[in-house]
Amino acid sequence: MEKIYIFDVDGTLTPSRRPITEDFEAFFSKWAKENTFYLVSGSNLEKIKEQLPNYILNLAAGVFPCGGNQLFINDTQKYNREFKPPEDLLNFLKEKLKNTNYTTKTGNHIEDRGSMLNFSIVGRDCSLEQRQDYFEYDNNVGERSSIAEEINAKWKNIEAVIGGQISIDITPKGMNKSQVLSEGKKRFSYQSIYFYRR
Repeated sequence: MEKIYIFDVDGTLTPSRRPITEDFEAFFSKWAKENTFYLVSGSNLEKIKEQLPNYILNLAAGVFPCGGNQLFINDTQKYNREFKPPEDLLNFLKEKLKNTNYTTKTGNHIEDRGSMLNFSIVGRDCSLEQRQDYFEYDNNVGERSSIAEEINAKWKNIEAVIGGQISIDITPKGMNKSQVLSEGKKRFSYQSIYFYRR
């Protein structure tokens, strides 16, 4: 029987969409060698690899990209849960992008990750300064939470949650980060599970 730890990557182990800091990497790498842990992120595996070095990913019992809808163990994919977004949802997101009061648009606004959609008004191609600017704007006006609430009200089988600083993660209901808990339970005898996220 053992303790299992699950860490969200963005904003928990690393600054949002940035690499882990050197000081924290030194601490966490020592801790990681002595504990059983998983990593989870709304981002895909390629983006996670931009934030964490491969040796830390390999120390993990598993890495869950795309909100837990994929599982990789030692770079080998164990499953991939696909999501085909309905056309009316895509049209709704395009309308939100067109009608927002926020003027900066950088591209890559609707990112289809195969098992989830990531929607961003400012766009995922934004710089760190543009990311921070939108984050502050959204904190003032609550744009993302308003859009997520509309999605959850209009599509009963779809779940939208605020992700990171600039985006909304959209998945079928139940296909969110909480599903990594049941995966952890399947793979280990455990005493307790600790889930750390910002």
